[in-house]
Amino acid sequence: MRRFFSFFVIFTFGLLGPAFLGAQESLLPELSDFIEKENIDIVFQTADAKKEDWIFLTASKKGQGFENLYAVNLREPAASLLILENPAGKAGVFSNLCYLAENQTLYFGIHSGAALVNGVQLFLGEGTYHLKKDADGKFSSKGLRRFSKLEPWLCQRAKAAYFDNFPEPDYAGFLNFLFGFCDFDVTPCLAYKTSDGRTLLNEDALCFLYENSLLDAIVTGEKEGYHSAFEDYLFCLDEDGRPSRIHAISANHSERFFTEGAAQVESHYFKAFGGRVFMLENIGSVKKIFDERGNFIKSEWSKDFSKLYLIYDSENDFLITQPAGYSELRLEIFETPFPARVETAPIFDFNKKLYLRDANHTDFYQLQKDFSFQKTDSPFKTSQQSPFLMYAAFIFTLIFAGALVFMKKKLRAAGGTFELEEKIRAEISSDIHDSVVQDIRAVRLDVERLKVQKESEGLQQTAVKNLTDCIKKMRDICYSLNPAEIANASLNGSKVDVISVVQALCEQFSDKTKISFLLDCEKNLTSAFLNQKEASYLARIVLEILSNIQKHSFASKFTLIIRRKNDEKQAGKILSFIIIDDGVGCEIGSLSRKNLKTHFGMRNMRLFAKAAGGKIEFLSAKDEGMQVRLSVKIEDTGI
Repeated sequence: MRRFFSFFVIFTFGLLGPAFLGAQESLLPELSDFIEKENIDIVFQTADAKKEDWIFLTASKKGQGFENLYAVNLREPAASLLILENPAGKAGVFSNLCYLAENQTLYFGIHSGAALVNGVQLFLGEGTYHLKKDADGKFSSKGLRRFSKLEPWLCQRAKAAYFDNFPEPDYAGFLNFLFGFCDFDVTPCLAYKTSDGRTLLNEDALCFLYENSLLDAIVTGEKEGYHSAFEDYLFCLDEDGRPSRIHAISANHSERFFTEGAAQVESHYFKAFGGRVFMLENIGSVKKIFDERGNFIKSEWSKDFSKLYLIYDSENDFLITQPAGYSELRLEIFETPFPARVETAPIFDFNKKLYLRDANHTDFYQLQKDFSFQKTDSPFKTSQQSPFLMYAAFIFTLIFAGALVFMKKKLRAAGGTFELEEKIRAEISSDIHDSVVQDIRAVRLDVERLKVQKESEGLQQTAVKNLTDCIKKMRDICYSLNPAEIANASLNGSKVDVISVVQALCEQFSDKTKISFLLDCEKNLTSAFLNQKEASYLARIVLEILSNIQKHSFASKFTLIIRRKNDEKQAGKILSFIIIDDGVGCEIGSLSRKNLKTHFGMRNMRLFAKAAGGKIEFLSAKDEGMQVRLSVKIEDTGI
């Protein structure tokens, strides 16, 4: 079976691998020291500026649940910095990271969406950003600029959140909101001069305005170019801590953006090509939802298409432009935080040419020398590939079907016991890791060493990247089949840290599906131990829960809550894993006992939970997501 399975995997990925591989950046070896030093848990994406000795990445620390932006200096690790703390405090707000080598600038966007503050939706940190080197020649927050106009409606929402919907005025919260629009290389302040000549700063100024009924006039006030009147009260502090006459919001030092820019409160995707930066923006509208009888149910916002822009960025100016012809294009919408694969991205380069994908999913546009776009055939022309791909797909189907039949016969012959299934999963995991993964690594080294013509260097780099991604995905598969902690326990008879296993499975699932993952673990709860068999049951349950989220929930995020409590009946502790998604949910109560017997996933989860000495509970309602609570007994040690 080992030879058969190895041949199956190698053949499949060798023929069809590039069609299934994502475009997520692989973890670079140069980041390992930084990741360990900063206690990084998950790296979401990277941008390569190694010619300048830098790598940019969005990553979250252990237990944080959301990503921040970092700049890692390869030559001077001590110069590595946190560039931007996540302004919304939630995962998935950063767009893709796009580095343009021609002007040594990193571009990205932030879209927090429904960031609710006291019941009000605020767009925290929204906008387009660029990062350049500071005066010391390093990438730091001093070189960061946010392009997002402080428009009056934004201030009106902030007042509702921090004043109207709050028992007491939240002056600090409102100030932080305003200061988020200020330049990153200054110390901002809110200054107000009273009629008697006093100059009040920050909270004192806000308190005076609020108590004297002057705040509403400024909040609703509007300047030329649809700017909030608050900009006239935001200044930079000088070296002595006194307000200067320099405004803290200079529209990021761009006169054109000051007059023609916007708040940029949408999802964005960036692509560098030909010395320029292109930007896509999702466009949506409110749709009315009706039932089968035509009765109105609700209104909801949905994405319709994406629009194309070109960024003009010089030493003294910045503008997001839409040249002639660009406004006529209607392109595919993209999923946040960024498109996963070249084959599905709305804008991509292929064979050193830039393409756009039309919103109808079939037409393509190619960039011309004058930076206009003309309609063209698909770069993935089926006429060139169809015979080969059809043959490969046919062979793949035969091999895959044969593998399934072989495994099912072996399981049936042995009675299909859980122990045998786990043994086979461990064998497959070992086979993949010890043969297939090593073989792919050898192929990658061979591809790296190939001497190719200059016009083929891009294809060579793409092949190396795809192989690296393939190795990572295969390793994730190995872990899902047989987590390392469980494998080690089966060898030396030790117990398994189930918190580590469950967290790793959730993180890998989030990385694979791009469904946001939040971890809420009880303070000081770092590990909990079960024996190898019970841990295997628990891992299978978690994998089934995650599979249901992917297949049935249509969720955008899920949360893992880990709690412990004393066992009231016996000595020890009860450990609970609660997995909650924000998907469509279902009517659990409407499932009869007869119908429930046909829901094999739920039935198996209950059987596995019982075998592990625990219990599992399901709580859901239509359109209210699903909550699964898995509780097991653990010893009172190792926590």
